[in-house]
Amino acid sequence: MPGFKSLTLPILFKTAEGPAGLEKAMDDLFSRVNQAIQDGINVVVLSDRGVNSEWAPIPSLLAVAGVHHHLIRAGTRTRVGLVLESGEPREVHHFFVADRYGCGAINPYLAFETLDDMIRQGLLTGLDHKTACKNFLKAAVKGS
Repeated sequence: MPGFKSLTLPILFKTAEGPAGLEKAMDDLFSRVNQAIQDGINVVVLSDRGVNSEWAPIPSLLAVAGVHHHLIRAGTRTRVGLVLESGEPREVHHFFVADRYGCGAINPYLAFETLDDMIRQGLLTGLDHKTACKNFLKAAVKGS
């Protein structure tokens, strides 16, 4: 049956393993993306949710660009779309670069949560969550 079939993959590595853990996590990510494509997945969400003292996020641009170029080398890039779900993107430049590095969509969840917090604290007066997020995304998209 045609349509979208998605899978969310973590972009995290064990902090205790340091740079070697980051390299291993990238290799594991490439393998998991390859397997996802073989399983018929056509949208891969790269997510850094789950960060804590044990797990650090792979820098989002490293993850997106790494997967993008890995898939180009494998000849499978056109078979899958990449989505980034990250707390990292918050400035226009972050959105622009992620787009140019092969990301088709971005969920900047921490930016949205920050807007909610600012509304609760009275720092954004006259705005509700929906309007604040809409304004934020409009600025990010128009700026990039």
